[in-house]
Amino acid sequence: MPLQLTLTYLIASVVYIATLGLTPYMGQFAIKAFPIAILFVHALFKLSGSARFIVAFALLASLIGDVFLALPIENSFIYGLVSFFIAHLAYIVSFVALRGHIQKHSRRLFEQRGFFTVIRPAVLCLTIVCFSGVMAWHILPATAELYYAVIAYIGVITLMGLSAVLWSKSKMIVTGAMIFIISDAVLAQSIFKTPLPFSPVWVMLTYYIAQYCLARGLAKKFAFKHAYS
Repeated sequence: MPLQLTLTYLIASVVYIATLGLTPYMGQFAIKAFPIAILFVHALFKLSGSARFIVAFALLASLIGDVFLALPIENSFIYGLVSFFIAHLAYIVSFVALRGHIQKHSRRLFEQRGFFTVIRPAVLCLTIVCFSGVMAWHILPATAELYYAVIAYIGVITLMGLSAVLWSKSKMIVTGAMIFIISDAVLAQSIFKTPLPFSPVWVMLTYYIAQYCLARGLAKKFAFKHAYS
């Protein structure tokens, strides 16, 4: 991602986080979604073929989710939850496509099968599963009529994290996926349990970092033939 675009993303993210104390205010949804719109445009211009469609779709679904969660309308949380559920599905598809891209353009995927190349993903996967399990145990009793919707969401974001670890072969993408899980965990804590201190700030800070890592990581990996790193 060009430096100017990265700086624009950083400034836009900081501006929204700095205005959280004014919530709600007119036009909040646009300011909240603007950083993701930057990533969306970057994906459209940086990528090509099916990768462009998949990654851009994931970011567009996220952007729509941001808008819903910022609008003072009935069932906004449900609409936002569905939007991000779709975004995670799209990210999973993008990781599957990336695996095919790597298999096609890099033999190193099959050459490097040492101990650490196996144990590290296993540890990360176990961490994700355990963390998701603990969050489900902690949050689900307080979800009331949203019980099954929250179960489905926990399931899809867990699969998103696991697929990033197993298929992306990218530290940046894996970092983004795991930070996304943490961001949603903090959000769930705030909605269904006792909010953490400065919870909105932590939610949005981790969210913007996660989306940046995912979008930049995917754009970088898909843009080069030798996509292994």
